[in-house]
Amino acid sequence: MEFEALVQGGLDLISSHAYIAAPILAVVAVFAYFKFKLFLKMIFACLVLGTIVYIVLFIVDLTSTGIKSTEKLLDQPNQAIYKLN
Repeated sequence: MEFEALVQGGLDLISSHAYIAAPILAVVAVFAYFKFKLFLKMIFACLVLGTIVYIVLFIVDLTSTGIKSTEKLLDQPNQAIYKLN
């Protein structure tokens, strides 16, 4: 999983659903203006949560790649046996 792909996916979502993104941006801007300290805490919490999710998905991607490689490696001797018969 690449960070650029995540950013591009987010930008594509915003550009394709501008009627949803504009009100969300307005609410966030008003929230940031009136409750700035709470806004910064929320941004920090979202960054921490996003980092945790990214790391978990990265680990899942690594393990699934390892499982696929192991299955392919274990399947190769079976293919050689079938060719001998």
